[in-house]
Amino acid sequence: MTQHLDRPVTPMIDASVDADVTTPAGGTPGVQNPGWPPPTAGSTPGYAPGYAAPAGTVPGGVPAPEAPLNTLSWLSVVAAFVVSPVAIVLGAISRRQIARTGERGRGLATTGIALGIVFTLMGIVSTIMVLSMVTTVTYTSGPAPAPAPVPAVSAPAATDPGTAGTTGTGTGTGQADLLSAYLDLIAANQTLTANFEAHDEIGELKADLAEYRAAVQTFRDTVAAADLPAEQRAKVDAQLIPAVDKVLADLDAMGRATTQSSMQTAASAFDTDNPAMAEVASTVISG
Repeated sequence: MTQHLDRPVTPMIDASVDADVTTPAGGTPGVQNPGWPPPTAGSTPGYAPGYAAPAGTVPGGVPAPEAPLNTLSWLSVVAAFVVSPVAIVLGAISRRQIARTGERGRGLATTGIALGIVFTLMGIVSTIMVLSMVTTVTYTSGPAPAPAPVPAVSAPAATDPGTAGTTGTGTGTGQADLLSAYLDLIAANQTLTANFEAHDEIGELKADLAEYRAAVQTFRDTVAAADLPAEQRAKVDAQLIPAVDKVLADLDAMGRATTQSSMQTAASAFDTDNPAMAEVASTVISG
């Protein structure tokens, strides 16, 4: 009995328990972490002690998802080549959205703004250059007034030989001279229109105007000297000659014009007064 108690007692070991399994004092087996020892400061779980995970990864070495690209950022770049002012607006909105949402595309938005500003300035400069190049005034005559109907010449009335040729008696010769002068005026007006269509230099246009002025002056001289009946003579003096004088004044103003504004003013008055003169002449000559 005494010998039995004195023999060393061998603890019983259960072979089914793994070497990594320990039995704490509470009696519940505990299993060591495969990554033991625990990570130290500056290390990332799943990596060796003291080793940090690469940038752009989450714990465990899984790459972090890439942020989406902001839609307005690349639209601003495209708009810069189409409507440059719109690119500036889209780029500014895109930068505000990126700052709020963390999306990608800040560089594209900045590029869109820069291109929009550059192209907008280029457009403004180009417009100014084109406008500044327009320095030569080319007067183009409007459509020539339709030729007034040629008044019919009535057969000369019988006159007293003693009074023939006296001013105010209305001889057939005076009426014929008036009609011939009117036809010459219409032909000169048609020639002026054809010359304006063929010429584009200021010097040539002024020469055409001078030629037409000579024809108008000849018409006025003929009208003033024509032997006409008293009633017709009164209409000529009160209506036709003032109308002719307006056209002569317009032609003189265009011949003296040295600036764009003075040429345009005289040309506008001529386009109104010249057809009016032809209409008055047709009415007065037809009686």
